[in-house]
Order: sequence, then C-alpha cells, then structure tokens
Amino acid sequence: MVLDALLRPDDFFADRTPGLSLGRAAVVVLLVAVVITTSVGAFGWLFSERLTATTEIPNENRPPDWVCDGEADTEAEEMQQADCDEPKQQTVVVGDLVWDAFSEILPLVFVGMLFGWPLYAVALHVASAAFGGTGSFADTLAVAAWGMVPSAVVAVVGLGLLYTGLGGIDLATSNPERLASQIESMSQRAQGDTALLSLVGACWQGYVWSFGLKHARDLPTGAAAFAGGGVAFVVFLFGLA
Repeated sequence: MVLDALLRPDDFFADRTPGLSLGRAAVVVLLVAVVITTSVGAFGWLFSERLTATTEIPNENRPPDWVCDGEADTEAEEMQQADCDEPKQQTVVVGDLVWDAFSEILPLVFVGMLFGWPLYAVALHVASAAFGGTGSFADTLAVAAWGMVPSAVVAVVGLGLLYTGLGGIDLATSNPERLASQIESMSQRAQGDTALLSLVGACWQGYVWSFGLKHARDLPTGAAAFAGGGVAFVVFLFGLA
C-alpha cells in the first residue's frame, strides 16, 4: 500500500476516493514523525560519539563567587559554602554537550511533524481551491499525510549520507579552532548533499500530492500538479531557510 502511494499515486488515490481513510492517514503521519525524529536522534548520537575532545565549562555544582567570597548570613548560605571547595571549572566531553543539545530538540522535531500535517493540508486545500477544486477537507488531510512519507525516506537516506561523511573526518582534536574548522567543513559538504536530497524529496512529495489532489479535489491533472507541486516547492524553500 505504501509503495503504491509513493510510486503509483494516480492508481492509489483513484481506488480510494471519495472517502480516504483519515484514521489510516493519522497513523501514517505518526510513523513519519517517529522515523524522522529517530533519524535526527541517530545522527546526533553518531556525531556526538565521534566528538571525543574535552573542554572546560563552569561547574554547576559550585556556588556563585559571591557566596564563596562573602560571609554566610543564613543557614542556606552556610550550606552552599560547604560546596565552595568544588573547582570553578569542570572537564566534559564535547560530544556529551552536543548530545544534550540534540536531546532537547528531538521532542520539537516530533511535535513539529505532527503540527505540520494540518498546515500542509490547509495549504493544499487553499491551493487546490484556487484551481476550482471541490471535496472535503478530511480528504485533503489524508492526501497531505501520504505526501509526507517521502520526507521519512529522505531522512533515512540523509542519515546514511551524513554517516558516510563522518567516516573520513577525525573529530578527536582538543584544539577548539581546528575542531570548529573541521565541523564547518563537514557542514558545508553535508549542506550540498542534503539540499539536493531535499529537492528530490520535494519533487517526490509534489508528485504524490498532485495525484492525490487530482482525485480528492476533482481537478484536472495539470491544475492538481500546479497546486500540489507549488506547495511542495514552498515547503522545500522553507526547509532551506
């Protein structure tokens, strides 16, 4: 079924309209969100594992200087002063800091994919209406969901490309300038690969959306292509920003 939606969307949507399953579409979006979030997390973990260099950061377990340098006026301050023997700086692995940062954005990635679904549907509904499309918003929601599947495929392929790119780079240096230069070089290399991959994904997404709108919104193929392809192109441009 999924392959039919991705490779033969004209036949797939022709057999299922009117009345696309909104429940099945919701499951598709959930799986897409899980795959994309997992891919981002996997890359973050692989990247952080290669960053074995260490750096110094302020020790959060040590009280502020004003507590340690002054006289305690309260029992709470006296308890804080007991930790003043802790060093001001602590040594941490850079990769641990990177992984902490990735961990914080993973929930946002997941929720963003879920919230993106109705936004895509609204854009597709409005764009198709501009060409005279008719039909329920529920069917447009279903079309939007199936068109998100290429994003998951692109995320998995992108993870493979980024992992391959990491293989030839040594990120174990403790020199901050050299490490920053290496990361910048890797980012520039990855940016070109991911931009091309995103463009392929946008074309694929527009392909699915176009035939979905053709049947769900009762549009000629050309008008559906303008509506679905146009929304996919705008999504691609926002992804580059």
